[in-house]
Amino acid sequence: MLNSAGKYALLSMVALSASACVSAFNGQQHAMTVAEEHPIAVDSQTVTLTIDADETTTDLSDMDKARLRAFADAYMRSGHGALTITAPSGTEQDFDGQEMASDVRKALNEAGVPWSALGGATYRTGGDANGNQIIASYTHYVATPSECGDWTGGMDRKYRNLRSKNFGCSSMNNLAVLVADPHDLVAPTGVTPRDAAVAVRGFEAYRDGEVKVSDIDSEISTEVSGGQ
Repeated sequence: MLNSAGKYALLSMVALSASACVSAFNGQQHAMTVAEEHPIAVDSQTVTLTIDADETTTDLSDMDKARLRAFADAYMRSGHGALTITAPSGTEQDFDGQEMASDVRKALNEAGVPWSALGGATYRTGGDANGNQIIASYTHYVATPSECGDWTGGMDRKYRNLRSKNFGCSSMNNLAVLVADPHDLVAPTGVTPRDAAVAVRGFEAYRDGEVKVSDIDSEISTEVSGGQ
């Protein structure tokens, strides 16, 4: 049997062996999540729409109105910040440009963009004949996933009982492609206030006995049993 000194030496050897295994296999660099190992880069980009100011007419063409409606829809889906309408300045056609910019703002508002989201700016043309253009612009975000198909270091990962380098990469790529607004990967979308009137109507209907959970459950059971 081992004496106290022998037991102490044996325990010390076991502890040293365990600590060596921990440092070799459980390093901080091996504790990465799938999102950290396959990050999605989110970058801001400026989307622009250019409309030529026509001096021969006082109204936007049907084509320009259709382009503005599509532009407004895209802004309402994924735009951030103000939608800026930039008009030319510094030429004899300044009035035409400002008038056209006003028409553009009106068309965007009619397409669903609130007045509070519409901003204005000017740019100096320096007398350039091709500078009589209205530029609508806004900022949106683009998600770019990391590349998959890295097969290096496979044996080392097997030795350490780690997942492969490609584990979760396709899921992160699909997320980058499918997310409606990549800005949600940076910060959550703001929540609008709840509709108090709807909540009150529901509460009053329940209190007056107009809507009962048991009635809804029985209707669902009837539809299921009837094969509807």
